[in-house]
Amino acid sequence: MSKRLTAALLIGAFTASSAALAQGMSFETIDSNQDGFVSFDEITTAVPDMSEDVFKAADANQDNLLDPAEFAAVQP
Repeated sequence: MSKRLTAALLIGAFTASSAALAQGMSFETIDSNQDGFVSFDEITTAVPDMSEDVFKAADANQDNLLDPAEFAAVQP
């Protein structure tokens, strides 16, 4: 899948499932253990309707964690 299409799908899906993020939740707030990464468990605590597919699509390096750059790239 092209990077452009992936980005468009991510933005649409993440925006649709991230009302809490749109209300001002920062990376630091969601990173509850303050390890510098956001896990799927951490993000679903903040955004319960976040799908695993959206999370995996945002995880550019496929390490099952979102770093600050990956998190910022999908912000609405």
